[in-house]
Amino acid sequence: MSKNLVSFLIVVVFLTGCQSNVKSTEKSQPIEEVEITQPAPDSASINKVAESERSTTLKTPSPKPAKTPTAFEQLTQRLIEQGETALTAKRLLTPVDDNANLYFQAALGRDPGNFKAIQGITAIVDVYTQWAWQAAKNHDYKQAKRYLDSARSVNPEDPAIVEMASRVTDLKARRELAVREPKSTSQLQKSKQVTPQEPEPLKEDQFLLPKTLFSLSEDEIIEKIQPIIDDVAKADRPLVIYWPNDKEARLIYQIINSRVPEFRVRAMTYHRADYMVELQQD
Repeated sequence: MSKNLVSFLIVVVFLTGCQSNVKSTEKSQPIEEVEITQPAPDSASINKVAESERSTTLKTPSPKPAKTPTAFEQLTQRLIEQGETALTAKRLLTPVDDNANLYFQAALGRDPGNFKAIQGITAIVDVYTQWAWQAAKNHDYKQAKRYLDSARSVNPEDPAIVEMASRVTDLKARRELAVREPKSTSQLQKSKQVTPQEPEPLKEDQFLLPKTLFSLSEDEIIEKIQPIIDDVAKADRPLVIYWPNDKEARLIYQIINSRVPEFRVRAMTYHRADYMVELQQD
């Protein structure tokens, strides 16, 4: 029995040695590291991604579609065009069913404040007032009155009608006065002996300008008109310009108006040789 025990111990020792040898061998072997690599993306894929991102971030807004005029607006525009055609053909108030005033007034009634309709009506008044002036210069005052009446039927509030009526009346009066002047020598001598009346003194709001105003330098012209400019700027009152030359009268107004930037100066011009500007009450 002791032999069996000894044999058993020898086997145990042997097996223990083999097991430790196996463990040391396993510990001594290095573990290989495996590197996992992914394939690099090709250039085509990169370009597609970049284009996709660019198209997403740089989307341009699509243009808004043009506004289609409504049937109401189309009809108003058609009336304006018919009015302009009739105005060019000088069909101002006749025929009754096909004239410029009819079309422009209809357009203005549909669209109050329509700029082209207002322009057309103003143009009709301008034509009639110019015709009235030509008739007056030809001594046909009745025809001039008829033209002015036609202008009033288009727009009775247009200030150009009042101005032209005054010019026609003034022209007629001056011609009649010239006819009544004495012709004989004796009458001329008597008229020379008459002591001329002194001109009435100017009122507070009247400004007399020299007849040779526009033969002066620009600085001198401004100096003469400056007191008028100052008073107009203070009070915002309308002007009346009495001047025999229409072009010079409008130039006086433009000078005054351009130097009063706070508001538009209101003015009327009369074709009279008074060489005066007057401030009126509102």
